[in-house]
Amino acid sequence: MKKIITAIAFISALTVSSCSKDDDDKVCLNCEIIGESFDQLCEGMTDPDSGETITIELLEVSKALFEAFGGSCTLK
Repeated sequence: MKKIITAIAFISALTVSSCSKDDDDKVCLNCEIIGESFDQLCEGMTDPDSGETITIELLEVSKALFEAFGGSCTLK
């Protein structure tokens, strides 16, 4: 019984500590082009190709570009 309570307390602590208010405030771009989804890009991430930090403005420009080529994108 003591081990079960300890395990539940440990899992609860991990769950609470892994949630961050900062994560909820970030804007992310989700795109789908011809049935194919791409990795989600979020504000504050480092662009794997250029190494620069992704901003909201860059996400908006990327959204417009993908939609110009027939993609379906959302910013959340």
